[in-house]
Amino acid sequence: MSKLQITKVVGQIGEKLGKFKFPLLILLIGVLLMALPVEKKEDHVKPVVGVTEAGDTLQQTETKMEEILSQVEGAGRVKVMLEYAGSTKTIYQQDTEQEVSTNETGKESRTKSSTVLTSDAEKGPVPVQTIYPVYRGAVVVADGAMDDVVKLNLVNAVSGLTGLGADKITVMKMKKN
Repeated sequence: MSKLQITKVVGQIGEKLGKFKFPLLILLIGVLLMALPVEKKEDHVKPVVGVTEAGDTLQQTETKMEEILSQVEGAGRVKVMLEYAGSTKTIYQQDTEQEVSTNETGKESRTKSSTVLTSDAEKGPVPVQTIYPVYRGAVVVADGAMDDVVKLNLVNAVSGLTGLGADKITVMKMKKN
């Protein structure tokens, strides 16, 4: 097709659409914009990662972090305080029975659930999943916190271990004894 023929076809389509050509153009642009890929935003609350192990308490985690962070060059003595949002939750295996019966008022359904116990009942229920709490914030007190490089290194280390953003981590200078 030549340029003249394309212009004629576009003009004929414009005439046939009449007063609807601009709303249709806007609709077409909207559909094209919705088809564009969108970058997903990252959750602001990140799960506990890295330093904690299944049985660690908050105090054990803080102690491990203090040991690691005190090894940062220029950090000196280090104390760490972590704050959790929520608590650890364990989901146990459930055995569910459903009984359906029909009476004069219609169908009646009853559900009965019970927690599955280990073969040795003394060990308790069978855990299926453990949901660990998320960190809310951290405070690090260190001898070398006045040095900007040390401070940045401490923030990066705590961020890497906890998943917290830099805005949730405070690094302060430790007082002299």
